[in-house]
Amino acid sequence: MRLHIKYLPVVACLIALSACSKNYLDKNPLDQIPASSFWKTQSDADLALAGIYNFLVIGNDATSVSSAGAGWGGGSMFWEAIADNGYTQSSGGSFGSISTGVIEATTGGMQSQAYTVSYQVIAACNNLLDNIGRIPMDTTTMNQYKAEAKFFRAYYYFLLTQLYGDCVLTLHTLNNSNASATLPRVAKAIVVDTILSDLSFAAAHLPNTTYNGHVVRATALGYEAKVLLANDAWQQSATIAQTIITEHRFSLFTGGYRNLFFRSGQTGNPEIMFSANYLPPNLYSPSDWLYSYLNVIQVLQPLVNDYECSDGLPITQSPLYNSAKPYVNRDPRLAATILVPGVWRGTTPNTAFNPATVPVPSGFLPKKGVDSTRFPTTYATQSDQSWVFMRYAEVLLMYAEAQNEAIGPDATVYAAIDSVRQRVGMPVLPAGLSQSAMRTRIQHERRIELAMEGQRYFDLKRWRLDRVLMPLVKDPTNAYRSFPLRDTLWPVPQSEVDIANGYGNKGFYQTPGWN
Repeated sequence: MRLHIKYLPVVACLIALSACSKNYLDKNPLDQIPASSFWKTQSDADLALAGIYNFLVIGNDATSVSSAGAGWGGGSMFWEAIADNGYTQSSGGSFGSISTGVIEATTGGMQSQAYTVSYQVIAACNNLLDNIGRIPMDTTTMNQYKAEAKFFRAYYYFLLTQLYGDCVLTLHTLNNSNASATLPRVAKAIVVDTILSDLSFAAAHLPNTTYNGHVVRATALGYEAKVLLANDAWQQSATIAQTIITEHRFSLFTGGYRNLFFRSGQTGNPEIMFSANYLPPNLYSPSDWLYSYLNVIQVLQPLVNDYECSDGLPITQSPLYNSAKPYVNRDPRLAATILVPGVWRGTTPNTAFNPATVPVPSGFLPKKGVDSTRFPTTYATQSDQSWVFMRYAEVLLMYAEAQNEAIGPDATVYAAIDSVRQRVGMPVLPAGLSQSAMRTRIQHERRIELAMEGQRYFDLKRWRLDRVLMPLVKDPTNAYRSFPLRDTLWPVPQSEVDIANGYGNKGFYQTPGWN
């Protein structure tokens, strides 16, 4: 029987993080356990795999913003602060600095963590892939372990390519030699090919079942569609997404949109395809503490304005919009996602949200994924809700986007996007949209459906709108965002460049624009 990943959080994390060499590519996550005494039984493979999964929940110890893992697991909402949905006054993960264009090769926080943590996970995956063959087990079982490791390797390489472009590509354990210091950065296109190969293997060898904490076939297919979409392979992306749809293993959750993001609605949920899972008291999410006590992420007014009225028209056109009661007759996802003035933060009237007294200069806080029954929270609050990274609604929206780009707004595009809208009671899209008009509608729908889930920044990058929209964002400080063209890709940590230079490695260079 396969081990249930979430029940080995502490020991697995210790194993996965045990090695600490100067260069992150050299980290062998099991080097404190001699190989001669490990990789003997399936339990060893379970432990190694659990260590890989636990990278998803970095920062479960909510005692400070830094230890709460801004940008990881339950702290993933920080990504909204560097897009046009959110704003932060926090120093957590350096997201505040990144959002205003104050980013350098030495900035630290997520600027360096996205690089170092990703390679730690990749090293752990390579270690499993290189050693799993030592354990006696049948081919089908072994391939499933390999598939899970390859999925994670692909998942983190995808993050690297989105943030840094060209990457060091290593598919085997480096055994703590100095080999990594001499490895070059490889063209992004080559890395993407490797990502797609890993995801294809994963999809072929993972069980075609519903999600239970372990990645499954549809999880791999979902990210394959996402990688293809991010690289303009429209028809291929649409075909992969359509495969998920036609295999009918997942569906839209009908138990309430907001309940998608609470533990009570997440167990056995037919929509969730990939998530960071928590189990207090040993492994708890910091999300309620971060978002309802520290208020580290605030919501910007333009996102609030972007929610349509219940008739499907924008607030600038709908007769239902009343500026005196601006949150009435709106898309139900607004009330489920954003805390607006006057709404209870907790369970009693005296918790009604007043942004002036908190204070929250943007005027709005996130509500999605924040459990009002725990308010008021403290650093000791132990949240148990999973942070959802992919769900079936996104598959439908990816299909609609890819199919629209490849073919145009055919009936299947309408069906996919309308099903997401109708799930919350919103009207279907008007007939006869052009490809360009449908593109705008799809982009709007992604913003609304996935708001505050940490997706917007990467969507803007994919649409090449980051450099267009971000300089137009005005923060509550009345300052506009700064977004130099070079910010479309991040600098790799300067320490990695220095190490490579020390070995005369001319193939490892700083991201263009950051020299």
